Amino acid sequence: MADIHLTREILRAMLRGEVPARMVVQMGLQHLMSVCPFCREEVKAVEREQTAGAPAGYNRTLEVLPTLLEDHVVRLEAEQRQARRDLAELLRFPREERVGRVRRARGRFRSAVLVRLLIEESRKHIPAEPEVAFHLAELARTVTHANPRMPEHFDLIVLATVHMANACRVGETPRLAEDHFLHARHVIQTHGVTHPEVLAKVDDLEGSLRKDQRRFEQAEELLVRAAMLFRLMHASEDAARVLLNLGTVYNLRDEPLRAIETTRSALDMMPPESEPQLYLCGRFNLACQLFSAGLREEAEEALEIDVDLFHRFADPWTQLRFTWLRGKLGEARGDTGTAEQCYREARDGFISEGRGYDAAMVSMDLALLYLRQDRTDAVRHLAEEMVPILAAQDVHREALAALVLFQDAARRDDLTIEKVSAAAAALQVARGNRSRE
Repeated sequence: MADIHLTREILRAMLRGEVPARMVVQMGLQHLMSVCPFCREEVKAVEREQTAGAPAGYNRTLEVLPTLLEDHVVRLEAEQRQARRDLAELLRFPREERVGRVRRARGRFRSAVLVRLLIEESRKHIPAEPEVAFHLAELARTVTHANPRMPEHFDLIVLATVHMANACRVGETPRLAEDHFLHARHVIQTHGVTHPEVLAKVDDLEGSLRKDQRRFEQAEELLVRAAMLFRLMHASEDAARVLLNLGTVYNLRDEPLRAIETTRSALDMMPPESEPQLYLCGRFNLACQLFSAGLREEAEEALEIDVDLFHRFADPWTQLRFTWLRGKLGEARGDTGTAEQCYREARDGFISEGRGYDAAMVSMDLALLYLRQDRTDAVRHLAEEMVPILAAQDVHREALAALVLFQDAARRDDLTIEKVSAAAAALQVARGNRSRE
């Protein structure tokens, strides 16, 4: 839809006479040449009739351009309507039938607009439903492959592929994510993909993978470059999303004050009503970073301000992290009852969702709470519960080894706060190592 709005603005500016005719003509020509292959041929035909720089040439172009722009708007609106119908029809089929429907179709399911709609639909399912997100991104790539003459063919292959990679990252299959990123980079190099939107998105999503792998210098380099490219395109919401991620990198790197500054910059660029869930994510990150910096009261205030917003999103990913942070804040202010309840609720929820690492990390917070209360029996019981439950999930062998050592120490009543903190750090490292596999 952005192309339609830009085209209309060019047309309105020209008809109102608010900018010099030559500038409007050049803007219109450049826009049409970049986004509309049908108009491109018409514009070239007009240019061939012109004498370079002659006023008559511009007068001729001024006569033709309104018609071209109006035709372009009508064509784009029709493509949008058809693509939305195609998307709705595809989503009505069972998931396992959709790829076959695309491949067997002759005229349907072939447009670049449909590819972008599928990619956007895929993005909506991150982080709560990575399997659905992967399927929709893969379907977008299937549509692209089915039409080699599609405008921006290789750009869209790259975009679909990196969204598949991101779904693998969130779904904790990092080896597959790595493979998809490598394929996307190969397409960029082989086919000369240069569109800044595409390059920024690749850097953005690959930066998230490097963050998960705790390769923080690479993550920072990729995310800074992505933010710069999005800003150059005046894509402020995309730039804000990248800066939120960069703030997380700084927080994981034990630079909470830098993380707070970066996250606040991102939130300043992001109207709450435009993408409320993304805004909520940023506010949650800010509360976590304030807590990491030792600013508990500010963290609690930030969380309290956004409590209604948190309640708007009932997905487990949002609610479990909200509960976990409430537990940390409760413990910090001495409310151990609330802390224990929140930790247990978050741990059980992560186990139900199959998120073994998060469940293990909450369990470490719960173990530390028990140790500070001299509840060694509770620590021992917790350790006995943790290992078999998390062993049944897809937890890296290094993480499982750290948990077994934790269990052995608990059985010997040899656990200390320092040892539990070390075990938690080992789990973080193991998670990063798993992301490198």
